[in-house]
Amino acid sequence: MRPLTLLASLPLMPLLLTACTAEDRDTAEPAAAVIRAETLVVAPEQIGETYTTTGTLVADDRVEIASRLMGYIRDIKVREGSQVKQGQLLLTIDPTEIEAQRAEAEARVSQARARGAEARADLERYKALFEQKLVAANTYTKAELEHQVAQEELRAALATLDRVKVQIQYADVRSPVDGVVVERRRRAGDLASPGATILTVENPSNIVLETYIREDQLRHVQPGDEVAVSVDAVGLRTTGVITRVVPSGDPATHSYLVKASLHALDGARSGMFARSEFTTGTKWTLLVPDAALVKRADLPGVYIVDRDGIVRFRMVRAGRHLDGRTEIIAGLDGGERIVLDADTPVRTGDRVEERPVPAAESRDLAPR
Repeated sequence: MRPLTLLASLPLMPLLLTACTAEDRDTAEPAAAVIRAETLVVAPEQIGETYTTTGTLVADDRVEIASRLMGYIRDIKVREGSQVKQGQLLLTIDPTEIEAQRAEAEARVSQARARGAEARADLERYKALFEQKLVAANTYTKAELEHQVAQEELRAALATLDRVKVQIQYADVRSPVDGVVVERRRRAGDLASPGATILTVENPSNIVLETYIREDQLRHVQPGDEVAVSVDAVGLRTTGVITRVVPSGDPATHSYLVKASLHALDGARSGMFARSEFTTGTKWTLLVPDAALVKRADLPGVYIVDRDGIVRFRMVRAGRHLDGRTEIIAGLDGGERIVLDADTPVRTGDRVEERPVPAAESRDLAPR
């Protein structure tokens, strides 16, 4: 029975071989095509080397409003978000205690004036008696001394009264700057003490960047230098000028505070997160147009054209984006010819036929 089974299966072999051959033809890769494309030779270029930090936008004109008097807050006329002008009344402190101090100071002035008048009268009387040689010289000298003491007491009482009058003016607390109330820490009826913050006022038109730099970057950053600033919350991309580099650093982090004024705000506000990019020198690197970059499995790469005009895909490591071009950190050595633009989709193994680049585009793609 075995020979019959083997003979019966032999006629099926040619059919199987025929089917496999047809399947191989169907799944085989298409033949390499000739494509027309623009190419570019990648050459090293010198660009600015940068140092990137994160920071915060703050109001450079920020004033904490406090009372100079001890007393209860009678009325607060503003709240968070209120626009205020310089000299505008913000709040009042109950002046009852300071009014009592003024009354006391005025009473002391009256007493000092009375004692002064009495001392002057005694001095004039003893002077006349001394000239008539009716009293001793030490008696006249004592009258002079008492008159001088009375005058000093009067001057001290008047100075105290003037100081109290000035303090009464502090019962009305006014804004020292134009701005916006951004914080209110006390309410009407709360006790205000000298130096304790009640309100905070900011000038929203004077927003600056505050960031910290490492100690090894301090020598590269100087007041007057430009810095690139980006604020993601409002899509702001602008530049600024470094206004201050605080020379004393944080001993815990070994970082130094840097402030920069911005050339544009475009909706940016105090408290927003920002990124800053400082130029610290120059370096040689490779830049390729963004149009030449392709992605495979989310990995960037370029199509390299070899000496025979055959295309090969090569993965690269991308860096910064600069005016429509991307820095290549790894993957290219310089001198490679890459595909910039093609009439049809590019595949590894295709042969490239050079397509002339228009003169205007040639100028745009030339190394800068």
